[in-house]
Amino acid sequence: MSIDMTEIIKTLQKKRQIFCSEADFQLEMAWVIKEMYHDAKVRLEYVPTFDDKMHIDILVFISNEWIPIELKYKTKNSKKEKMTDQIIQEVFNLKNQGAKDINCYLYLKDIMRIESIKEQEKNNFKESYAVFLTNDKTYLNPPQKNNCVYKDFSLEREIIKQGELKWAEHTGAGTKKGIEDPIILKGIYKMEWNEFSKVNEERSDGIFYYLVTKII
Repeated sequence: MSIDMTEIIKTLQKKRQIFCSEADFQLEMAWVIKEMYHDAKVRLEYVPTFDDKMHIDILVFISNEWIPIELKYKTKNSKKEKMTDQIIQEVFNLKNQGAKDINCYLYLKDIMRIESIKEQEKNNFKESYAVFLTNDKTYLNPPQKNNCVYKDFSLEREIIKQGELKWAEHTGAGTKKGIEDPIILKGIYKMEWNEFSKVNEERSDGIFYYLVTKII
């Protein structure tokens, strides 16, 4: 049995417009999945037996089949003002997270990690999802500079990601510290963004967008 990520997102949209952190986003999505799929086992920060350094954000077990889900939640607060979720009438003070180059890299690394999980658990693996939620619209746009150091990792709308992706040769050591290795993808993935919520249409950072990549 598969899960329907489109319906999961739709249900989540009805409950929340905004989240205070990635952990908050993780918990709410896990809750929605458990409510929609009563027979599913849902685990957070699951450590697989084949790699004790790996933590899977959400792992769904249905009939002993694995459905791993990796999440990214990156926020922007251009005015350094609080925003209100009108659904639950709660005020949120979002962080200005930045580091777009690194966050793009890490999202693609999530996909590569999921591909490795598929190899390790080929008898149990059903499908998987990488999900990115942000109110920073620049993620949807191509890099502004031709010599951008993270061009290979850009998540711009409709771009195709496949094969080996690496930092530009002129990337500073500080930028890629700890994440120097190239991303190598076995599959072909199209970055398709959609609107998640409109928290405040008068602000440039008042609209949230989400990206879902399915790995099968």
